[in-house]
Amino acid sequence: MTAAVPDAVHPGVPDAAHPCVPHAVHPAESDAAHVVYVEDLIADLQLERAGLPGRDPVPAARRARQAAGELADLGLSRFVAELLGETAPVPAPASVLDLEADEDGRRASYEVWCAEARELTDEVWRWLTERRRAGAGQLPWWCGESALPLPHDSVRRLAEVTAPVRDLSEIAAAWACPTGLRGSATAEYNWRWLLLGKGVLGPPLPSGALSGELPPLNELITLLVGQARRRGLLPPAHKVKVLRRPNTPSMVMPVRLPGSSLLSLPTAVTPVTVQYLQHELAHLAEHALRPSDAPIVERWTFDPLRSEGWALLLEHLAGSTAFLARLGIDEATAAVLARFYAEEERFSRGLMAADLALDTGLAGCRTSAEALDAASAVAAATGLGWAPELLLLRQTRVLHWRSYLAGYAWRDTVRAELDARFGNSHSHSHGGDGWEDRDEAWALLRSALARTGPAGSAAGFLDELRFPGPTPPHAPARTAHPGSHEEAR
Repeated sequence: MTAAVPDAVHPGVPDAAHPCVPHAVHPAESDAAHVVYVEDLIADLQLERAGLPGRDPVPAARRARQAAGELADLGLSRFVAELLGETAPVPAPASVLDLEADEDGRRASYEVWCAEARELTDEVWRWLTERRRAGAGQLPWWCGESALPLPHDSVRRLAEVTAPVRDLSEIAAAWACPTGLRGSATAEYNWRWLLLGKGVLGPPLPSGALSGELPPLNELITLLVGQARRRGLLPPAHKVKVLRRPNTPSMVMPVRLPGSSLLSLPTAVTPVTVQYLQHELAHLAEHALRPSDAPIVERWTFDPLRSEGWALLLEHLAGSTAFLARLGIDEATAAVLARFYAEEERFSRGLMAADLALDTGLAGCRTSAEALDAASAVAAATGLGWAPELLLLRQTRVLHWRSYLAGYAWRDTVRAELDARFGNSHSHSHGGDGWEDRDEAWALLRSALARTGPAGSAAGFLDELRFPGPTPPHAPARTAHPGSHEEAR
């Protein structure tokens, strides 16, 4: 997402567009001629972050410095500093993990990635130690990753989330066969290979190949965006601009509403493209449904537990045979997709459980060498032959992993509420008339998503499902407007 873009939006920082009625913010009296519209400014910061020109000829960074006092008054200083890259950098390898066509090339690229991770070990350990020391107060250390305050109830849930570290070697081995990668030490690589759009569909069918194909990328985007519009999750005029970048995972970038959002995608379509497009469209919807008259900070503040749990809920629909049929995917291919999605979720949850176990283990470490030993022990429990440096690097995003792991449980609670009110627990997997086929269910979800402030937390979302209140006056109505997107390369 033709300048470098972060691998993922910083946990706790918004990653899609918001409804926006410009709020005029004026710099100091001496600079009163320059009227700064804060959300237009933030939009341009996001565009520049994605390597695209802003809508104002004056660079957004310069305008942000001019409006520093106003941003501080609004409580947006740290958020804007994140967008400008002015906060303490997170240690990360400088090179991109290249996915060459031949196995020797892929292994060489992977070795470069591992070598950079080894060189970063001491830097990562210092980064983690400093943040643990700074966060030794009332909140867990990882709360410092968020640019905006986190709801107390969600912090409690994120802190309490646990999961057993499972042996993931069987799934990794199954994935290694069709990717053509040999050996037991390539699980992390296989996973990235799949996530970045280069992989294939797990173990082949008995016939030796898939009986059908996945839709081309343009068609897939149009279909999925169209489904989101028909459910009222995106305003009719809201455009989704697609940035095609080789070897990049899916992500969304905020611009503004009414306006457009940026969605970065790999150039190839694989099973995870379907799944992750759903996930990212959920993030777009969460931002798009924010009421335009809510306070500006509330429009840009997101509960990571609710955000990831909601995205996981929408992503989960991709495992439905009825959902896949609407994409033109035949029954046999849909069965393989459903199996792959179940495997991918088990594998991802297993990695996050390892991250949490290492987070606990690092609390007793005093040196980077001890940290690597702890990472090796956790990696051994997964059966993956994982390079400990890579596992240690993942600790820099532990709030994100906690949000996902707690989000799965939150998602399942939401599904149970929806099934109890609108459907049954078996209808989804069999393509029956479950909650996802009921307009009333989507109306209730839109109402819950449109709430901000305390009502917009994960707990507030569940309260709205259980005790629905009046629909917010600015919540977009359901529409049959066709999907639309435009491309930027």
